[in-house]
Amino acid sequence: MRRLGLILLALSLVIGAVGAWGLRLVTGSQAQAAAPSPPQARVLVAARPIGYGEPVPAEALRVQPWPAGATPPGAFRSAEELGGGPRYALAPIAVNEPILRQKITGPGGRATLSGLIRPGMRASTIRVDDVMGVAGFVLPGDFVDVLVTRKEGQEQPQMRADVLLRGVRVLAVDQMASDSKNDPIVAKAATIEVSPEQAQKLALAAAVGTLSLALRGAEDGPPAVDGGPAARPVRETDLTIAAAPAAPRPARPRAAPRHTAPPGPSMQLYLGAEPRDVRVGRD
Repeated sequence: MRRLGLILLALSLVIGAVGAWGLRLVTGSQAQAAAPSPPQARVLVAARPIGYGEPVPAEALRVQPWPAGATPPGAFRSAEELGGGPRYALAPIAVNEPILRQKITGPGGRATLSGLIRPGMRASTIRVDDVMGVAGFVLPGDFVDVLVTRKEGQEQPQMRADVLLRGVRVLAVDQMASDSKNDPIVAKAATIEVSPEQAQKLALAAAVGTLSLALRGAEDGPPAVDGGPAARPVRETDLTIAAAPAAPRPARPRAAPRHTAPPGPSMQLYLGAEPRDVRVGRD
């Protein structure tokens, strides 16, 4: 009888645990079904990688659900919105990346450099070499400072270097405009994006001096809107080499003090082996 009671107690505990788990499962599914789902939008994304200059066909695209409040500006909702003419990629597009208007050409357009220039800006090309172009490490998509080195003065001219433009974007290096390249390229020309006034400064600076590029760090990017403090010109007089600190002179050995007898009558006494002069007074 005692064993039967223990068995019945164990069965009741198991049945109670199973019932509680089933009740929790049912109530959880009901609450999840009752919760309203967030509104969804439709965004056209790339189904495969699309390189710079490649066409954007409909078979390389697909529609993907997207949070309604987070739709990126310039996105398409369907392939029909692309229009009838062929479009080409102005920048590399990764898988599942939204197709944006600023990354593809218009219907029937071409993947030219003009498609990368922002409204109101211009593309200007300057001559570079393996030194002026930062040993080929300046690639499309980087930001650089443009420096100009020229002479100043008439009687005793000296060289000076100024920062002409700061934080301008590199559009192309030679004939390469794709920003997906990682290997250094020793180029002969670099095309940068500037304003019309900056394009005039570049043309004048190329005529009066030598232009060179200074690559900005990835965390620096373009400068702030106000530009910050301007760098001062550097002249030949600023290239003075600091003199090395002089070596300290060795200390001269100090001469032993000379033993002098006191003035007046004196007598010399020996305290052990050390002589000592003692003054003798007069009566």
